[in-house]
Parts: sequence; structure tokens; C-alpha cells
Amino acid sequence: SVYFFFFNDTATTEIYTEQIVGSVRCVQETGINAEYMGIINHKPRTQIQNLSMDRHTKFYDLQELETYGNQMIKLVCDLYQKQDQYPVHPNIKPGSVRQQLPEHPPQQGESFEDIIKDTEKLIFPNMTHWQHPKLFGYYPATISHAAVIADIFNNGFLSPGITWYCCPAAAELENHVMDWAAEFLHLPECFKFSSTGGGQICTTTCDAIMLTVHASKQLKMKEHGITNADPRITKLVAYISDMGYHFEKPIRMKDIPHVRKIPYKWNPEKADFELDPEDYRRAIEQDIKDGLIPFWVGINMGTTSTCQVDPIAEISAICKANGLFVCVDAAYLGAAQVCEEYEYLWKQLDNVDYYIVNFAKWMLSGLNGTMFWVKNRHEYISTFMAEDPEYLRSLNVDGYEIVNYKDWQSGQGHRFAALRVWYVIRKFGVEGLQENIRNVVSLSKYFESLLRSDKRFQIIGTVKSGLVCYRYYSEDLDLATSNAVNKQFLEKIEEDTSHGHIVSSVTQGIYFLRFVVNCHTTLKADLDDFWAHSLKCIDEVLKIRNATSEVVEKN
Repeated sequence: SVYFFFFNDTATTEIYTEQIVGSVRCVQETGINAEYMGIINHKPRTQIQNLSMDRHTKFYDLQELETYGNQMIKLVCDLYQKQDQYPVHPNIKPGSVRQQLPEHPPQQGESFEDIIKDTEKLIFPNMTHWQHPKLFGYYPATISHAAVIADIFNNGFLSPGITWYCCPAAAELENHVMDWAAEFLHLPECFKFSSTGGGQICTTTCDAIMLTVHASKQLKMKEHGITNADPRITKLVAYISDMGYHFEKPIRMKDIPHVRKIPYKWNPEKADFELDPEDYRRAIEQDIKDGLIPFWVGINMGTTSTCQVDPIAEISAICKANGLFVCVDAAYLGAAQVCEEYEYLWKQLDNVDYYIVNFAKWMLSGLNGTMFWVKNRHEYISTFMAEDPEYLRSLNVDGYEIVNYKDWQSGQGHRFAALRVWYVIRKFGVEGLQENIRNVVSLSKYFESLLRSDKRFQIIGTVKSGLVCYRYYSEDLDLATSNAVNKQFLEKIEEDTSHGHIVSSVTQGIYFLRFVVNCHTTLKADLDDFWAHSLKCIDEVLKIRNATSEVVEKN
């Protein structure tokens, strides 16, 4: 190729002549494509620098980003260290935050000094502190400095991730970390991109569940030749246990007409809930006999209320034998599969089509972090794909099987969440992830031992994770009275959340308390403080109750 350059001043001519000669010499010596070199070298260095300066607009001010970004990092570090000086949950009434905000938005921009000051004084104190060492109420939403650092880069160069071509690094890194995670969670090989499967990082567990319901519904309709106008579409049946409430919204959003809730049963001798796999067989066989079409089952690996594990192997075998697609929700407990002592979990997954675990809960990655695997990626994406418009076609793929994540979900854009997971895995390694899991379980076992030291408390179920379920229990109380006492117990605890914040649950009519070791900063001393506070609270509740009973008896 021959290039002609015309300049109207001597200085520019000299600069370009120097660069062109240098480029030609480079091409001659190294074989680098001359056209590529021309793209880089076609402007004088001084003009490149000036152009770079021109790009620093008010909407991405690099100086402000560096100055106030560093200030924000310092603020986060300072406040993180002070979290235990705040109550876990703010003692405020609904609407109190909005009352402190201006009624109308500012017409002119404000200074970062004022914005950051309001963040510290208005926002932080009125948050429920999910990274607080004494947040014991919910399954965790963990974050680590590795994930925070990754998000700085991610947000700085925001990529919508629609197709591979939109951001090859985002697509391929997500492919890779999904295979990494499948390996250290001991998933069957078929869930990896290196085999027939693969996965993606979804926003939430319920979003992932809805995708499985959609794909299963479409595949079952194709199998039976059912169109959207076919009345047989009203014969589809889904199956869940009565502890799988989080399955209900995705099922409802996909207009599934029939849902069978298989009940857990309370075993008073074991103080635990039990689920019979044969109840699934009987329900499915009856539905088939009635002319319905069973198509999907949602199985729990760690329910929200009590962390129950459904009999996964038995239920999935029954369902696969009857042509159902099997989805396992392991949002919380699935992370424990990184540890060898949880082998009994991953050994049950042979008949599973979809597997979900939320790394935001126990894997330090932050939101969004729902890892969602499929056994057959080609079958799965066939239920989403439409013909691409020209502007979404990827170029130069050379026969490589690229992954366009728009074809794995309902939306187009796909957040680069894999960067956070990559940082977390690389920073802590598999051994670090195992250490975090085992520390949490060790602390929950310690709290279990505190409860067992006081015969007034009954532990609900088996402690297998960071969750301990319990209640005040007396054989002299009927169920309604027992529930009332435990509700008063919780209310008394929550009057002062500086000692800890917990929540309650109700299953099979039994009201009980949920205690979860939530944060990797939690220490035994935090549990001791909460335990002392709990004993004081239950003593006060029983004292008031006894005094009330005496008054009633006298009258």
C-alpha cells in the first residue's frame, strides 16, 4: 500500500516524516502491519496529548474521580471499622429518611464535599448494616475488599456485555470463572463449558429460577407440539415443597397454571421437619392420570426458613423418570460444596438439569453474584434465541463457539459480574473460600452449644451451616401460647439491636427464631454478647408473663 500525506506547515511535516520513517522501519524489521501502525502514528504526539486532554469532560472528570474516589475509599474503610458502634438496624420510622431530603432535585450540580458529607451523615446511620458482625437475622450478603476493588474497574469502564463482540473479555472471563466454580464446587462435568453445559451470573436467585421455568416450559411445549394458542398449555404442572416459597414468584410470572406444594411434616421426636420423596411420585402419577403435563420441579438445597435439604437424589430420580426438568436452588448452602465434608450434597446432582448458588451470600463476591449452571447449553439457549439484527452480529469468530449472554436471559445487557468473582477467587484461592465457610460453621456450632446449655430452648432441625433455628420451649405450653411467648421474646431482643439483630419464621404453624452467623468479621465475643442479651430478654418476658398469670388467677 502507498500512503500520501499533505501538510501546510514545516513543523508538522518534520514530525510526521519522523513518525512515518520510524513506522516503515518498524514494519521492515518486525513485519507489523503498516496500516495498523498508521492508525497509531498518524497524529503528532503533541496533538495526541491535546486531544486526550480535550476528552476530560465534566461528566468524567479524572481529577475529581481520583480525588473523591480516594476520599470515598477512606470513608468506607473508616465506617467499616466503626460498624459495631452502630445498632445493626436503625431505630427509625418509615419516611424519616425522605423527610431529610429536599423536595425537589437541584437545578445546578453540587460539590462532592456536600454529597459525601450527606452520605456519611444521612445514609450510613440509616442503613441496616449487612456487613455488621452482629447481623444475625438473614442469610448473608457478603462482600470483600477484592470484590470492591474489582467493581471500581468494572464501573470505570462500563460494558453492557450484550454479545461476545460487545466485550470479549467479559464474555470469556465469565465462561472461565463458571467452569472454575463448577470445578471447586464439585459439580458434574456436564455443567461445564468444556462439556455440554455452562452458565452465567444472574442478578438474583429468583431471576435464575424464572429462566429455568421458562426454558423447561418451552422445551416441554416443543416436545408435545403445544403452541401458545393450544389449550393444552393450561395443563402444565410444576412441583415444589411447601418450604420453597421463593419458587412461587417465578412460577407465577411464567403463568404456570398448576403448582403442587409437597408438604414437609414435623417430627416432634427429632424436633425436625421431614419430606417424603414418595409424595412427589404420587402427585406426579395422579396428575398424569388426570391428563395433566408435569414439566418442572424445584428442589431445595437449604431452605430459607430452616436450611432443610430436600432428598435431592430421590426426588430428582423420580422426576426424571417422568420427564420433568429438575432445578436445584442451592443459593445459600451450595457454597459449602467447596469443602470436602459436604460431599453428601454434590453426590446428589446426577439427575439435575439446572443448578443455582448465590456467591453473594457466602462467597464474598457481593451483588449480583447468582451463579447459574445448565446441563445442556444448546438446548437451553434455543428457548431464548431470536434472529439477530445486523448490528448484533459478531465478526471474526472463525468458527469459535462464542457465548452471547443476551441469548441466556430475558434482557439484552449483561453486567460484568465475573470480574468480581475472578478477583475473589484469585485473591483468596479455594483454600480461602473453604476457610470462610468453616469459620462460619464453627461459630454457629458454638452458638448451638450455648443453646443446648439451657434446657429452656429447643433447637429446630440439624445445624449444618451458619443457621441455627430455635425457640423457647416448655411442655406445659400449647402451640399457640408457645408461639406467643417466642414472638414476645423476639420483640424484646429487637428493642436493642446493638447486641444483635435476628428474625423469626413460621413453618407448619411453629413460630421460631433464626440466628445466622452472617459476616466474616463476627467473633465468639459477639455471640457471647448476644447470648447474654437473649437470656436477659427471655427472663423479662417470662417474668412479665408469670406476673400476668398471677393477676388473672387472683381475679
